[in-house]
Amino acid sequence: MVPPVSAPERSRSQPYLMVRDLTVRFDTEDGVVRAVNGVSFSVDRGRTLCIVGESGSGKSVTGLAVLGLHNPRRTRLGGQILVGGRDVAGLDEEQIRVLRGRSMAMIFQDPLSALHPYYTVGRQVMEAYRVHHPSAGRKQARAQAVAMLGRVGIPRPEQRIDRYPHEFSGGMRQRVMIAMALVNNPDLLIADEPTTALDVTVQAQILDLLAELQAEFNTAIVLVTHDLGVVSQVAHDVLVMYGGRTVEQGSVEQVLRHPRHPYTWGLLASVPSLHGDPDAELVPVAGSPPSMIDLPAGCAFHPRCGYADATGGRSTTEIPELLPAGAPGHVVACHLSEAERERLYRRDVARTEVPG
Repeated sequence: MVPPVSAPERSRSQPYLMVRDLTVRFDTEDGVVRAVNGVSFSVDRGRTLCIVGESGSGKSVTGLAVLGLHNPRRTRLGGQILVGGRDVAGLDEEQIRVLRGRSMAMIFQDPLSALHPYYTVGRQVMEAYRVHHPSAGRKQARAQAVAMLGRVGIPRPEQRIDRYPHEFSGGMRQRVMIAMALVNNPDLLIADEPTTALDVTVQAQILDLLAELQAEFNTAIVLVTHDLGVVSQVAHDVLVMYGGRTVEQGSVEQVLRHPRHPYTWGLLASVPSLHGDPDAELVPVAGSPPSMIDLPAGCAFHPRCGYADATGGRSTTEIPELLPAGAPGHVVACHLSEAERERLYRRDVARTEVPG
């Protein structure tokens, strides 16, 4: 049983975001999609947690659940989502709408589809501001939008505020999305693959911008990504998801330099190296992600794991618990013993270059 929180509080002694035993279920014609299965994590102000995993691992669903963006008629949510000490998981749409944009905001993966094509970017930033400042006049909202567009690095914001999304490049549209998300100075920012489809130069600019704004506003950031290069640049902490569960969690140093789960090893091995053999082939994780309607029994990763046979059959029958992996704060869900994982890591993985 998850202990209740008596009253909302925004104490610096506790993380700004705390997710406890989160479960997300979708009812579909084909069956129940078990998208998230007992995930827990926390994020302090001024820190960035990266949630990593392949498509279908549950990472984006987790981010959307924090913002209350799932259809309540087709979604069953369990656990607690504490934002500033307040449990938002049980709030109705109107209550969470008041918080969304003000206390917490989201940067979506595809700004071209997230921005309305018929409205100027200025109108959309102004609307995001006026929703939470109903007494603000149009002139004040426009001045705020111009200032925010300039703050995120859009040249000549006083002119470009009246342009439409299709008149901006991909990188500039992403900057507009960041401006919309931050125009009300939220304490929590969820960024879902914010650099997808951007070239590496623009990607670096967007990541630098997020770091600058985080330093200025002391924002807690949850960044959802599959790119370990991005993780190495911006993360303080990392949560690796597979089959809707946490398989490894710790600081970026622990997870990238001393990984302890075979799935994390596979993710690292699939990243190209700048200093290795240019003719060497990438080593992808074998197999395909599981169906979230029909998850494998036991450890969901066991059909793709090269070490499943070394667990005495436990991988096919028992779901592994998250247990300490040596250093404080580093946990892993694997039936292999810590000594065996250390031996296999040194034998098979230790030479893998850390991305970044």
